[in-house]
Amino acid sequence: MATREVFRVNSPRVISENIDGELIMVHMDRGAYFTADEVGAVVWELIASGCTVAEMCRSLAARYEGGAQEIEAGVASFIERLQAEDLISPAESTDEQAMPMPPVAIQRGRFRPPGFQSYQDMQDMLALDPIHDVEAAGWPVPKSDDGSRAESGSA
Repeated sequence: MATREVFRVNSPRVISENIDGELIMVHMDRGAYFTADEVGAVVWELIASGCTVAEMCRSLAARYEGGAQEIEAGVASFIERLQAEDLISPAESTDEQAMPMPPVAIQRGRFRPPGFQSYQDMQDMLALDPIHDVEAAGWPVPKSDDGSRAESGSA
């Protein structure tokens, strides 16, 4: 992975929220959701701010104790996983340097590769459009394979 490479979050089909250091990402088109630990949440924020891979690694080295190769390998593996799940894509590099997140003013913890979990158990529920796909009774109606609303036998 090139250290000057830049990535972008695949918005609007990917949304995310950081809740107490745990990152939750939802791929709205696929109906899948993912979680990342604190280190993964930091990397996600660095990606969203437009940092290069090298800038991400420097920022993580300032936050965590760990060797450069360990941090680079952890970042590369995490980015590959995010790309495989269609959460991020390579972005056009700019000549401007991104503003990496400043180090946190707390005791540096030991670096560990970003944790990442994938959940597919709610695909059907997340694929519903509760605002637009509603029957007369008010319940969401899943779309059929051809994109039209499935017919309901109740009324």
